[in-house]
Amino acid sequence: MSVQFAFARVPRGSPRSSPSLRIVPNLLLSILCLATVPAFATPTYNTGPLSFTTSGQSMWGTGSSFQAQNSVFVGTQWTNKSGGVGGIVGSVTDKTVYTNPAWWAWKACKDTINFLCGSQPSKGAKKVIVDTRTGARVDLTTSGKFGLDFGYTVDSGSVGANVQFSANAALPQNTPKKLQYFNLKPSSSLDAGSINSRSPNAQAYMNAIAQLSGSVTAQACLITQGCTPKGSTSLPGVKIDQPILSIDPNSLKVVPGLLPPASPGGPRQALAETKLANQTLTLEGALSATGEPGFKLTTSQFTIATNEPPAPAITTDLANLTFQLPVVNTNGGLNNGVISSSGSNDFLDANVDLGGVATMGGFPPTQIGLDLIDAGGFKVSAKFYALDVLAGPSLGLTQNFELKPTLMVHIDFSRPVKIAGESGLQTYWEGAWSKLPDIALLGATTFTPTYWIDAGLTNNTGLDLNLIGTMDLLKFNFTASAGGVNILSTNPVSLNSLLGLNNQLFSTPSLNFPVWNNTFQLGGFNTIAGTPFTIGVTSAVPEPGTFFLLIAGLGCVILLRSRGRRHGVGAALN
Repeated sequence: MSVQFAFARVPRGSPRSSPSLRIVPNLLLSILCLATVPAFATPTYNTGPLSFTTSGQSMWGTGSSFQAQNSVFVGTQWTNKSGGVGGIVGSVTDKTVYTNPAWWAWKACKDTINFLCGSQPSKGAKKVIVDTRTGARVDLTTSGKFGLDFGYTVDSGSVGANVQFSANAALPQNTPKKLQYFNLKPSSSLDAGSINSRSPNAQAYMNAIAQLSGSVTAQACLITQGCTPKGSTSLPGVKIDQPILSIDPNSLKVVPGLLPPASPGGPRQALAETKLANQTLTLEGALSATGEPGFKLTTSQFTIATNEPPAPAITTDLANLTFQLPVVNTNGGLNNGVISSSGSNDFLDANVDLGGVATMGGFPPTQIGLDLIDAGGFKVSAKFYALDVLAGPSLGLTQNFELKPTLMVHIDFSRPVKIAGESGLQTYWEGAWSKLPDIALLGATTFTPTYWIDAGLTNNTGLDLNLIGTMDLLKFNFTASAGGVNILSTNPVSLNSLLGLNNQLFSTPSLNFPVWNNTFQLGGFNTIAGTPFTIGVTSAVPEPGTFFLLIAGLGCVILLRSRGRRHGVGAALN
């Protein structure tokens, strides 16, 4: 494509053109010359989104979480045991029969007079099958298993994470020379991340096993008639795997799943259930009508000790202690460049009822507890609190996780290269993406990267202690029990709850006591094969295209200077 500029000749005698008009062609020519100068943009290698995921890793050290399952069967079991009644006697044989009468006559002659019998004729032999089987038999084949299956599962706790990086590199703007060092100036960005943990747990079980399967095979035979084909029929099977006991740190369940659910859509209930770890221990004081004192120590399900005075008695709460197994599951994400999660759960709460203690010391009661009915193992109790003030410590378990990932890379080179700081030629390099060193090439080389992450996980487990005080006004509740087991109870109703008021009087700042602090490498992450890219090399001689552009640029400069002198504007261009 050629570009031409046409300039109109100024007629003689016309006013002399101004310098501003004369410089316009020169500016247009300058713009055209600048268009011949190549514009260089730095090429960029972009990895695209890199997503790394791991799960089921131990929260205590490098490696998979510890999970164990085992079971022991106590009972009897057998496989394909057979037995039967009846029997079949006789057998099946084949017998050769001579059918030629002449042979039989010849044989009689030979056996008697043994002369003038002539030559032996053919026997006319044929085989006849003789079946002498007779009788009948029925066989029973069974497999079975009857007994108890004891088992357990243990999980040490696990952690999982997701990390998303993006990365890029600046490829050389100009093709590097052979053995000329260059740097890709790699950079990366942690775009997103999440981390979750699951608390350790353990449970055991005992199941009743009853399994039976089998088949019946029968056959009958009659002499000379043969036997019927064997007939086989499968017996109705029995397969029962009924849980008898289920034990975990929270409760002991007897025949779990036996009873219908307590509410539609809920889980089926056990025949009986006893709490183990999650218990509340309550100490109550009691005063008879004559002023005789007593006490009662109970759990949420049964009475441990008591010397209450005869009913009717006024009872008052003195203290309670609640213990539960701490279950701390955490979920978190990326915050200020760090992927973190944290959680806590109280496992011990102790409360002293200040009003009840004052009442036992002789102060007017602020709460009244009455045993409305206490006969024949059936008991109905009610409590009214004009003012209920509780204070005591709360001890909990805390867990904090921090994940600091680093993008790593393994790069294979299609031909050996020189790497700054390394002796000899190298066929690969691996390390942190941001630490990629200077590289020199022997020829055009393809870089094939594989990405992974180096992730340091810090687990900080500690104890959390604080002091909490609460106050409720006009609180009321009642409980009905039979045989020491609660059959009906109401949640406490107070003026605070009715008015939607917070009942917390105070809460001291938490004191954290670290009991475990460990940093280790979190493994299990996947690797990602990156897109290969190629970098060429050049010699010291400019490429033909570059040389042509250089000559064209010099030509433009000479032409501009020549036109400047001719029109008196050279000074402006200089």
